[in-house]
Amino acid sequence: MKKIAFFICILFLSFSCKKGNISNVDCPSGIVSFSAQVQPLINQNCNTSGCHGYINQAPFQLLTHQQIDSATNYCNLLLSIKHQTPIPMPRIDPLLPDAYQLSDSSIQIIECWINQGRQNN
Repeated sequence: MKKIAFFICILFLSFSCKKGNISNVDCPSGIVSFSAQVQPLINQNCNTSGCHGYINQAPFQLLTHQQIDSATNYCNLLLSIKHQTPIPMPRIDPLLPDAYQLSDSSIQIIECWINQGRQNN
């Protein structure tokens, strides 16, 4: 049974992972700072709701650079916050799927950080 569940997870990730969707957006001048720009966005929008924080309901946490980088590396973070995956985040209320979507400017900051190499700066 565990092998079947593992296979289904791998299958789901391979179909939901579309690396080609990361585009070249207009980034603000200079390097996007993880600690000053990206982490505060994640903390304010993803961790305070209880979804990806210390007392998390989601299957993973987004508290550290390593955790956020891992979520990004496996293609879930950017596509999920853009609502381009089968299970987009943040979607707290299934009846209002866009109610908790990040602003375009917040998504742009995260996308620029990703395009600049996901630095821990």
